Amino acid sequence: MRSLFLSLGLTTTAGGLYALCYPSSLGPGWLPFLFLALPFFLWRLEVAANVRSTLLHVLAYNLGLNLVGYYWIPHTLREFGQLPYAMSLLLGLLFSLILQPHWWLYVVWKKYRPELSWYSERGVIVTAIVMTIFERYFPQQFPTFAGSPWLHLAPFLGLAPFLGIAGYSFMTYWVALETYTQLALKSFRPQVWIVFAVFIGVNALLPLRDRYSERMLPIRIVQANIGNFLKVQSEQGDANSFEAIRRDYEELSTSETGFRPKLIVWPETAYPNMFEGTQTQLDETFDRVIEKTGGELLIGGYDQDPSKSPGESIETVFNSSILIRDGKFQSAYHKNILIPFGETLPFGPLNSHIVSIVPAVSLFARGEGTPEMTTRDGYRLVTPICYEILESNYMRSLLNQWGGNHLIVNHTNDSWYGATAEPYQHLFLSKWRALEFLIPIVRSTNTGITSVIYPDGSESRRLGIGEKGSLDVDVALGSGEATLYQRFGVYPLLILAALLLLTTWLRERKLSV
Repeated sequence: MRSLFLSLGLTTTAGGLYALCYPSSLGPGWLPFLFLALPFFLWRLEVAANVRSTLLHVLAYNLGLNLVGYYWIPHTLREFGQLPYAMSLLLGLLFSLILQPHWWLYVVWKKYRPELSWYSERGVIVTAIVMTIFERYFPQQFPTFAGSPWLHLAPFLGLAPFLGIAGYSFMTYWVALETYTQLALKSFRPQVWIVFAVFIGVNALLPLRDRYSERMLPIRIVQANIGNFLKVQSEQGDANSFEAIRRDYEELSTSETGFRPKLIVWPETAYPNMFEGTQTQLDETFDRVIEKTGGELLIGGYDQDPSKSPGESIETVFNSSILIRDGKFQSAYHKNILIPFGETLPFGPLNSHIVSIVPAVSLFARGEGTPEMTTRDGYRLVTPICYEILESNYMRSLLNQWGGNHLIVNHTNDSWYGATAEPYQHLFLSKWRALEFLIPIVRSTNTGITSVIYPDGSESRRLGIGEKGSLDVDVALGSGEATLYQRFGVYPLLILAALLLLTTWLRERKLSV
């Protein structure tokens, strides 16, 4: 029992080390911790005596990840749900059960995997493939993959447009598994280290560059820094709160700086009043902004399902990105992936009662697909909202639906997290989409961090947390050409892994003759 507690304690520490690969309260993140934490954790899972012990080690690892990386969850629960401090802490700890749910699948895999020498080189490669697939296709609320910390090496990630983040996860799992296996067997196996060196070398020799067209789009991104109390009051119909928000957005959108924006972007749910699709009678605010700037508006707002009664509020309103041009509602994208317990609830008829107790919870309607969002000059946009941009598979589907995309605009509202590491983590993970698809991302937030992310992983000037202002940027647009990863997803990686398995099998067969 004493040895079990020691093992669990060390595994919790490993989870904390893994969290330090990402931005946290202690700094911007450090990639080397990835290759300390993950091999140790995988080793403890492999030597666990039974299913119960394996489950406890998964829980311990996620607990360490939670305490160091997601320490902001209790703060968010208090801010969002007005919960007592003790209850927020308890619920925050329970998030350890769902932070990286693919590890629970690993427990099942370990118990029921087929007969094979899993310490062999072929066995390790198969396990690395399985874990890459698990983390990619098993839903996470805040997707963090084993390959994510490689972002620290940008722009020297030249394989990102070919293999996507999944390629870096596979390489991470393979190296981590081989590390503990070689130590356990006390045997040096050079294959993984040769491939690892080649992988790093190719990434370094083919640094990411901006694959821009020659077209530029002057964009003004507005960060009004609206507090949650004022925002909620305005959405509940308080006229003074609404006027304060409306005035801030109008003044920031029309500020005289000598910059002439063609597109003005507001963050997620920036405009408190309801839209009603193309039937909307627009507020004069939009007319004044367009008249003064000559630009178009792309704003976060609420769009009522026209088939529903305006008096209904349960799952009839979409969290939306809305394009306004020439005084008219042009088109709207409705958020497809809703955040559990923030934007949707799984309790059926009980949902409306829970919302009456915790009014900050919204019950949005779920959008389907995406309309064609095109500016006056013919530039095509996709407009994921909040955490949708963290879903690599989903972003592929958005970009492939129309093709020829020039820009990603990500509306988000991180105000619920306060001055914690979450906005930095959110930004860090969002950058992967620019690398995978070689397309710039305009990141528009309510309270920060607002910036433009470029395809080499660099950024424009930022508007930081708690800063109020507008960011004027001439954005060099993407070429509209799809990357290999955008076209084929994980298939190039699977072909690469199959070739590795084949060469390993042939080499082992030759040695056995």
